[in-house]
Amino acid sequence: MSTTISEIYNYIDSFAPFRTQDGFDNSGLCVGDINDSREIKKILVCLDATVSAVKQAKEVGADLIVTHHPVIFHAMKHIDTTQPYGLALYYDIPCIGVHTCLDSAEYGISEMMIDSLGFKSLKTVPYINRTDPVTGAKIGYGALCECGETSAEELASYVAKVFDSAALRYVDGGKKITKIACGSGACSEILEDSHRLGAQAVICADVKLDRFIEADRLGMTLIDAGHYETEAIALPYLKSKLEERFGVDCVISSADRVVRGLNRS
Repeated sequence: MSTTISEIYNYIDSFAPFRTQDGFDNSGLCVGDINDSREIKKILVCLDATVSAVKQAKEVGADLIVTHHPVIFHAMKHIDTTQPYGLALYYDIPCIGVHTCLDSAEYGISEMMIDSLGFKSLKTVPYINRTDPVTGAKIGYGALCECGETSAEELASYVAKVFDSAALRYVDGGKKITKIACGSGACSEILEDSHRLGAQAVICADVKLDRFIEADRLGMTLIDAGHYETEAIALPYLKSKLEERFGVDCVISSADRVVRGLNRS
């Protein structure tokens, strides 16, 4: 029995409900027709549908691209076929984005970070900013966990190794660390609530200088491990889920990591 776009869309919606995405987001089917009856045999999975990733999808014969960051994020006034969304349309490859609805899913990317680090999840979301319109459940970002006692320097070194961070930055809160908040991607807004909940450290990405200064004031260790690095861990998860459910061939893109670091791949 063939697998269609709508079946894949509905399955993703079952574990990362599109209705729960944040107000600024554009998760869902960004390119394509939800009623398209073509058979999906191969999927390219990537964090970002860069031009190179879309070209890779064409080269490997992918019938669908599933991204974390939506290929269309802001309003457009024309279709540019040199841009990823236009190229996907030109190649007739549909694109589904699974962004903040996966960040904030019951098993979201922050929980995947905890599993990658081998720490113990406390199943607590530190930063709540919205409500599921159907279930009424509170939704937000980040996840709390416990670890064996460590220092800021030891934790930063370990995080860099686990996530293969191209360029890790951190501020040392000056305290021994046993409780940590993980937040995938740009998630430094969880800092204050994580502090209130007793965490001594926050691991996230895209941290601005003022947030490092605030962490220092609070006596919190704040680690910026990289946006790509803290979210790319979702790609094997999506690949496994889709292959197991539909028996399709999923290829993780090798063309969407554009930020490099010295002495790192």
